[in-house]
Amino acid sequence: MNISLVSIIVPCYNRAVYLPEALQSVLNQTYTNWECIIVNDGSTDNTEEIVKEWTHRDFRFKYVYKKNGGVSSARNEGLKVAQGEYIHFLDSDDLINKFKLEKQLACFKENIDIVICDYFPFENETGSFLKTRYVNPFPDLSNIKSDIISKWESQLSIPCHCVLFKSKLLHQDRFIEFDVLLANHEDWVFWAKLFYYSSGVFNLNLSLASYRIHSQSLCADVPKMNTGFILACKTNQSFFESISDTNGVDLCLKKLKLLENKKEFNLKNFFKLFVPPIFWVLKNKLFN
Repeated sequence: MNISLVSIIVPCYNRAVYLPEALQSVLNQTYTNWECIIVNDGSTDNTEEIVKEWTHRDFRFKYVYKKNGGVSSARNEGLKVAQGEYIHFLDSDDLINKFKLEKQLACFKENIDIVICDYFPFENETGSFLKTRYVNPFPDLSNIKSDIISKWESQLSIPCHCVLFKSKLLHQDRFIEFDVLLANHEDWVFWAKLFYYSSGVFNLNLSLASYRIHSQSLCADVPKMNTGFILACKTNQSFFESISDTNGVDLCLKKLKLLENKKEFNLKNFFKLFVPPIFWVLKNKLFN
């Protein structure tokens, strides 16, 4: 039976309304050898008050405060103090099933470094399943390193709290951490590196993570997400160039071309919607 310590890292910024539910899902775990590192990223709401209640409630909850720097810097801060043999990320507005750690830990073997589970995207107000926000989280095990680049967000997407991985993967030539220069899609860049160095991945076909969808979610800002996607792809390309992996570079270039074509198409649609009406108004002003 696996009795290794699991470090659960919870970055939070002004999500006090959701945080207790997320922490309760950690406390409910049937596997009990965990530490939960809650990183307050300079919140201006009552996050600190709530976190201190939980640290007093159970010594396994640990509190870290830092100046606001974004979710990547908050996760990195958690990684710095994590003591576990396994690492798990959980955003402060999401939830995990009580059997999650137990079920995933049972899947690890000597040649398995990462275990991925399925997830349930739900609408915050109703709790109903949002089919439009679900993308398969399981890479093809025979083609993992290619899938993580070529299929990302078209046929593959892995929410952070679906993954449990061995912390030893972080210790490469340079410590693997989240890129603080990326406004979004930082998880994709992180997974691309982690998958590259892993010996093996196991797909656990159980829905053990719940992904909350609400209006304050970062992914609600579509133009910002699209721009971030392109920047993240270039960051992945730079990584593969740095390790002289020509296949990885080629995959990134192909993905980049698709993303830029998609962005150009979206801009054309924008102008089709707004330029004709504006032109009509100007025309009326000039000739009336």
